[in-house]
Amino acid sequence: MKQLRHRPGRLPSLGQDHDEGHRNYVAALGDVTWLQTKPFSSPPTYELGRCLHSFAHIVDALRVGPGARVLDVGCGPGWLSEFLARCGYHVTGVDFSADMIEIAKQRVATANTGRGDAPDLVAEFHAMPVREIPWEGCFEIAVLYDAMHHFDEELETLRVIRRALVPWGRIYIHEGSRPQVGSDGERQLIEEMRRYGTLESPFDPAYLLQVVRDAGFVDVQPLVEVDRLAVPANSLAELRRLWRHLRRPDTNTVIATNPSVDGVEGGAATLAATLTVGAVIPPASGGDVTTLRIHATNTGSREWPASGTVPAPRGTVTVAPFTGPASNRSELGRVSIPWTVQPGQSVDIDLPIAMTAIRGASVLYVELVAEGVAWFSEIGTPALAVPVESLR
Repeated sequence: MKQLRHRPGRLPSLGQDHDEGHRNYVAALGDVTWLQTKPFSSPPTYELGRCLHSFAHIVDALRVGPGARVLDVGCGPGWLSEFLARCGYHVTGVDFSADMIEIAKQRVATANTGRGDAPDLVAEFHAMPVREIPWEGCFEIAVLYDAMHHFDEELETLRVIRRALVPWGRIYIHEGSRPQVGSDGERQLIEEMRRYGTLESPFDPAYLLQVVRDAGFVDVQPLVEVDRLAVPANSLAELRRLWRHLRRPDTNTVIATNPSVDGVEGGAATLAATLTVGAVIPPASGGDVTTLRIHATNTGSREWPASGTVPAPRGTVTVAPFTGPASNRSELGRVSIPWTVQPGQSVDIDLPIAMTAIRGASVLYVELVAEGVAWFSEIGTPALAVPVESLR
């Protein structure tokens, strides 16, 4: 028996060997059509809409560029891995069940047939306990979609996942909330554990937030999914429903950030670059904005995470044109790099420069910034100096 140590923040287990239950779950189901086609074989009711909405939330909230490396933890039959790979991400899925992993592999192999000139989806899958994953500092994103309630040692599991993330990499957790004692939801979970021997132990929201923090993540942000068409004529009733939902959501959604691989802030000394002018594109007829194309090469040993959100999250790399000395910069607005740049890779970034904004200056400076950490000039890479006359 593998008894889950009782924690007030989780639904207790029934004492079965839930490793064996998860290992044999696919065989116990018999018909695996649902797993092979999830979420589309589900009726167009709760799960189909929930999966599609949640996938959209994941992509919208994380906003990493194509080529970002994503760890799909507890990937199951690989439906989310496939969707993420279709976005251009490089996905690694892990699951305890070898049967689930085989379904995931077949699913992506099938998706790669008949794509014509389109590139193949990049996804690989591994059957292993999550606490045994070997990677360190490899992934920009880790996604745990309806997976954590299957893990018996949540704190150690999260610590292992954090080690697999790059500095400033992020984790996205989507979980059901622990149901109220004696509720239909609790009875359904207990019946699931009795029937299949699996662990179905969701979290109280406050406990989940605490364990994420205890694992070393920072910027821990709880979120609530709000997905419903509203009738304007019933606005007061809709607001009341929304208020009840916000106070007690039926799902836990958490985004958090890995401050470093080893628990020490930064690793800033490994951030380095070379910057050159790639091109100067003059304004359109009658216009005022010159486009300065900067060619940036990552000459350090740490990748530059990209972000499409404003403000850019901590640790992501942006480009900052400015005038004046470094001690008194007059910034013109930061620009995100278009995708995550690995050591040795280069990227071109177009900077729109309003000529009226630099009137009177003789030099425009361009520098990279690790948001919330350091300007690159502070750690060894000087700003690129561009004569303003060359922009006219």
